[in-house]
Amino acid sequence: MDLLTWRGRVNSWLNRRRTATNPLANERAVRPSQPHRTAFVLLGGGARGAAQAGALRVLLEEGITPNYIVGISAGSWNGAFLAQEPTKEQTIELENLWQNTTTVDIVGPRPWRAAINALAQRSSLYGNAGMHRVAERYLGEATFEGLKVPLHVVATDLKTGNGYIFSKGSILPAVVASSAMPGVFPPVVTDDTVLIDGGMAEWSACLDAMQWGATRIVFVACGGVVGYESRARTVRHVLERSLEFSIRNAFDAMTFAMRASGVDVLPIFPQLPGGTMLDFNEAPAFIEAGERAARAAIAQWKQENAPTARTMHPAEHDESVGA
Repeated sequence: MDLLTWRGRVNSWLNRRRTATNPLANERAVRPSQPHRTAFVLLGGGARGAAQAGALRVLLEEGITPNYIVGISAGSWNGAFLAQEPTKEQTIELENLWQNTTTVDIVGPRPWRAAINALAQRSSLYGNAGMHRVAERYLGEATFEGLKVPLHVVATDLKTGNGYIFSKGSILPAVVASSAMPGVFPPVVTDDTVLIDGGMAEWSACLDAMQWGATRIVFVACGGVVGYESRARTVRHVLERSLEFSIRNAFDAMTFAMRASGVDVLPIFPQLPGGTMLDFNEAPAFIEAGERAARAAIAQWKQENAPTARTMHPAEHDESVGA
């Protein structure tokens, strides 16, 4: 039996397996002419969420809008704000909010208290009073039920390690829980859960979007400082660089896994010029980096999908995506 015959048999078997095990594949096989269901999955990154805001503005300018949003940590703040009014004007307002938020707003006017909290072996370096105040500025009395686009916010259950999904009631406690970076901000304790930053359960967010029925996922990170460094100067430097690599590698792995499931993925990972997850004063530079990353990613994505777009029946085009 020649190689082409074997290849045909293997491809046929793989297609049958995908159709049998993947409900999304079944849905697309039965309804090939339906428009794409677009989900935004917005990852976390603290102050680097400003870069994500810049990327969101470019997406809306390009006519790429969400039918569904899943947010983690900083991504939950951006997602909640966008879900209220998914327009380019709303993303511009979101950028303004990031630029008007300072590190002092978040951690308080006495950052030296972090050293005292560390020596006292408390659960976090900072309290979350500042985060509550900023959340009220962003979101006010907004509820999940009042949003124009369905939103899920992901935190992590510290007892089980599983993702914990908020989808009802007030949004403010959800974004505070999802943003409780371990050791930096205190966990949010309820009667039966201890919740921390959703970044510990990022795959839960991707899975949630796929279970919703997304056929297209716009996967937006807050980015990282990924430029080459020739030497490690201090212990802190080694730890920071290791974290940057971990964040980027996890992003690439999740992108690969979602594509392997049959979902069309537009991944955006901003490359930042510097700054940490608590450098809120760097918002203008982060926003610019997010804008650059989104424009480059969209251009590449359009190029990769161009042959499909030319042969696709007009009814198959996603109404939420511009030409």
